[in-house]
Amino acid sequence: MAKPSPEQLARINQLARVPLTEDETYVFPAKLVGDQIIPRRFYRLTPNFLRKMAVQAREGVSLLLDHSWSNLGVMTIPLGRTFDSRLQMDGDELALYADHYMKLGQEVGDIKIDQIADGIDAGTIFDTSIGFTVSSQTCSICGQEYFGGSCPHIRGREYDSKLCTVDINDGDLMENSLVFDGAYPGAGVVGMSSTAETQSTVKWEALSEDAKSLPSGGRVFYSFSGKSGLDGFVIRKEKNNEAETQAGGDDTVNEEQKAALAAAQNQANALAKANGVLGQVRAALGVENDADIVSSLTTLSSQAADGLVYKTKVTEQACGAGVRALGEAFNVESMKAVLSQLPIAEIEKIATSYEAQAQAALGNGGRHTQGDDPDLPAGALNSRAPGNPQANGGDKTPEQLRALAREEARSALKNTGYSHLMKEEK
Repeated sequence: MAKPSPEQLARINQLARVPLTEDETYVFPAKLVGDQIIPRRFYRLTPNFLRKMAVQAREGVSLLLDHSWSNLGVMTIPLGRTFDSRLQMDGDELALYADHYMKLGQEVGDIKIDQIADGIDAGTIFDTSIGFTVSSQTCSICGQEYFGGSCPHIRGREYDSKLCTVDINDGDLMENSLVFDGAYPGAGVVGMSSTAETQSTVKWEALSEDAKSLPSGGRVFYSFSGKSGLDGFVIRKEKNNEAETQAGGDDTVNEEQKAALAAAQNQANALAKANGVLGQVRAALGVENDADIVSSLTTLSSQAADGLVYKTKVTEQACGAGVRALGEAFNVESMKAVLSQLPIAEIEKIATSYEAQAQAALGNGGRHTQGDDPDLPAGALNSRAPGNPQANGGDKTPEQLRALAREEARSALKNTGYSHLMKEEK
């Protein structure tokens, strides 16, 4: 049975309600998860989320059997708990490890803790699988939220030779379970002594403004904010006995370092959100690369300027027609303020209605001759206003046409919520 070291027992007893002894405490380390793609499911946990999980594992999450909480009707009581964690570089993989403890001599339901410990020692209980919640999962292609958004991509498919995955950026670690077949490759119980002695832990350092200072082979995470600008953080490998771990509860980390690590976490989270926003901007503009965003915005700005000029022209035409139709009763400045809030298509409709009303007020407009016939239309010399063969009014009188045009103008304004601007006749 693996017993805790004095340092481990001291950390365990910070979590235990009643102090445990070395003889009644069983400990084992396990690899929880890493930042590689989960096969067949095409999910990937980002380094930002792994760092958050490392802090939560150090604070202590439950050790279960086979995710019992997800099975209705099955009693869920933890068999143990995590009490320490570390991030390690396993080749190109950033992996999260955690130390677990159980109290020997206990029974949980029909399960004896000593039997579980014997199975771990014998190597017959070896695979593990984490349970966690997710609050942000984005598409690796466009950066948008994969579920419930406008992302058009399908995980597991390739787009321009790039595999689409769902990147899990944030959430919470709930538990780690002993299972018979875990989903993440390599997750499970690891050697009791080799891990702490031979694996490389991860130390985060601020990247100097001098780009030449970047260590060869180092991994860099950038974050950008309006307050701090662009900041970089370097992952540097060091042996466990030489490096300080990043979790906030480590006694070897002073307050200043804790604050720096917390700031790095916040900045990394801000970077993830910024990448998501950039993906949405690319999708909205219909461009593939960030470099094309500026040129697309420049084109849109030019088109918007042209549209503003045309809208001003249409507004002036509408107000001119309003003055011809209603005379001094037409409030030009008020109407311009209203029309500035409307789309161009609505302004054009209102202008057409006012123009029809203005022509009716001026006697229908148009010429009164037909072809080369110089004779005036019938009724041109009597008391009635002459008709206009080119108009669509049929046999309607000018008064009827004015009333019809006024009603059309009022209807157009009513459709946009501004019918009160059309004054009633006294």
